[in-house]
Amino acid sequence: MRWMFVLFLLLVGPLGSRAQEASYPRIGLVLSGGGARGAAHVGVLKVLEEMRIPIAAIAGTSMGALVGGAYASGVPVKRLEKVLQAADWDDLFVDDPPRANWPMRRKDPVGQPAWDFTIGMQQDWNFSLPSGVLVGQKIELFLSDLVEGGELNTDFDRLPIPFRAVATDLEDGSLKVFSRGALPEVMRASMSVPGVFAPVEIDDHLYVDGGLVRNLPVDIARRMGVDLIIAINLGSSYLPREKIQNVLGVMEQMIAILTEQNVQRSLQQLRPGDILIEPELGDFSASDFKNAAKAIAIGEAAVREAAPRLAHLSLSPAAYAAWKASLSKSPTENLRIQQARVKGSQRVNPKIFQPLIAHQAGKPLDTEQLHRDIQRLYGRGDFQRINYRIESSGKHEGTLILDAQEKPWGPGYLSFGLGFHSDFSGDNRFGLRSTYQRTWLNRLGGEWLTSAQLGNELDFYTEFYQPLSLDPPFFVSPYFQFSDRTLSVFAGPQRIARYDIARTRFGLDVGSTLFDERAEIRLGPLFQKVSTDLDTGMPSLGNRSDQLSGFRAHFLWDTLDDRYIPREGMRLAADFFSPQSAFGADAHYNRLFLHWMGAKRLGKHTILGRLRLGSSFGEYMPYYDQFPLGGFFNLSGYSRDQFRGNRMAFGALVYYQKIADLTPPLGRGIYAGASLELGTLRDTVDFLSEGKTRFGSSLFLGADTWLGPVFFGLGFGESGDATAYFQLGNP
Repeated sequence: MRWMFVLFLLLVGPLGSRAQEASYPRIGLVLSGGGARGAAHVGVLKVLEEMRIPIAAIAGTSMGALVGGAYASGVPVKRLEKVLQAADWDDLFVDDPPRANWPMRRKDPVGQPAWDFTIGMQQDWNFSLPSGVLVGQKIELFLSDLVEGGELNTDFDRLPIPFRAVATDLEDGSLKVFSRGALPEVMRASMSVPGVFAPVEIDDHLYVDGGLVRNLPVDIARRMGVDLIIAINLGSSYLPREKIQNVLGVMEQMIAILTEQNVQRSLQQLRPGDILIEPELGDFSASDFKNAAKAIAIGEAAVREAAPRLAHLSLSPAAYAAWKASLSKSPTENLRIQQARVKGSQRVNPKIFQPLIAHQAGKPLDTEQLHRDIQRLYGRGDFQRINYRIESSGKHEGTLILDAQEKPWGPGYLSFGLGFHSDFSGDNRFGLRSTYQRTWLNRLGGEWLTSAQLGNELDFYTEFYQPLSLDPPFFVSPYFQFSDRTLSVFAGPQRIARYDIARTRFGLDVGSTLFDERAEIRLGPLFQKVSTDLDTGMPSLGNRSDQLSGFRAHFLWDTLDDRYIPREGMRLAADFFSPQSAFGADAHYNRLFLHWMGAKRLGKHTILGRLRLGSSFGEYMPYYDQFPLGGFFNLSGYSRDQFRGNRMAFGALVYYQKIADLTPPLGRGIYAGASLELGTLRDTVDFLSEGKTRFGSSLFLGADTWLGPVFFGLGFGESGDATAYFQLGNP
């Protein structure tokens, strides 16, 4: 009988142990909001996994919804940690895709101000503003990447771990608990800080950050049928008084106050047996996303300190491994897209989505290509946001739904900008520019662009751009321009005269974009009248009026990441103009100008090369059309356009290093650098300047800002004389 008793113990013991572990309590994890402070949640999850504590449900707000939603969808903690630390947050907080993805019409718009403050002008001539500084387009794609495959499951109870996200209904201030939907979109809605991010529209409601109503959603997790709560409260990052001196500071402090008030109510809902963990984040800023590693470490330390209170929730290694295995995420590598549909496109012709649809329909899902295509379409400037979801129609099949929300403040856009340049030696140029662009005048994407500049140099430009087809992208573009600019005449180093040069131009270009929108070519007749009028000084050139009508050709290849302070890419521009007597021209010459610029990033360092070549092929051109040299980055150390000739060659090597970051959207950075420059002119006006080779160099500080490029530099000519320069924008 003894052997039967031993056998009974051997059988009942393991069964009893499994029965005990099968009855472990259902734990609800509550993750509060807190901006960058929310990276601490990743550290919390790391230690909970180390302690083998199973989570039955997750409720999160804002950054807590980001971390909690990703983990609930099956993203491993190690991947979460790696992604948050490796993310380029400066880039994510800029809606525009990389400039290389912009269409050519955005890369080189005539009359577009460097500083671009834009308001909408709708068809009824009402003005409107964007609903936030940022829309969050890149962040939503970032979230889609993070939870890849999670977007297939729109029922959050069917995720590996049931999940709830909290947001605030902007129309009535009510609490919204998301239990289903497109996961990246819901996560984005939960973290839409008012005034910073535009509200997210879901099912005809506008949603913003859930922290306004429930930053620590204890009650939401309780409703998910859990037995106890582990609540992670990140606390509020109040600003000190010295930082509450402007509208942004006051708004941030107001949100912190509102958030803390509802957190205190949630803390009162904790019951005996619930566990509250409050990582000691101190004054760690809610916007300090670059120090995610530090916040993660603080979260780890907080849970380790709370380990004695958590120890009774730990499972055996075997039981925890079994629980983890039950949460395995369904692979998406073999998911096939049966079809793709576009929703929300009204003004914009949905046919522009055809290349994207062709890349996906009837093929396995290619998320990298999908995101590239979405960024390309978003770069057109027509959409407030473009997101996607996949409706599963089988185990390995689904329909791709593209939600393209057009800018509600369009289709007309009114921009304002300014520019200023001074060499502190009498050459001061400033201008205030306004630009109106009306898009999608017809189904082929016709646009009307008009700009005007007021200042000591006047300019008016208007153009109608009419594509002849969407693919291939041929277009015609009639335009008109009037400008009145200043031209200084130098004899050696002395300015002896200043002329006003008035140009009236109108033409018709026929062109096409090439190489996947990286290049553009234009050809067409140009009718032009140029008048010179002596303003001050010696009448060295005389007053004249010339008819200069003829043929124009323009080619542009542009992959630069920034127009003014590039760090990667290349730009090649070629302009050819030939006045013809058949068009009524008073003179005949052929003018060809080539400009190449290439940038290479080496960490924080950038090497930039410039090359410019110009020739009239042995013919004489009017002085105002000759090729100029002199000025900042154009033979620094000399006055602006001090030398002119009918043949020109110029080369420069520029080095700059980022010495400080600027928080987007205020700018990209502050740079310090130097340049070496060499230029030569031939066929000059003999009594004004000698045709020879000259050297220049500069030291400068530059900033890539929301106002446009800002430079302060010192230029040095070959004689050693120094000239100071200040430039804002592109006057």
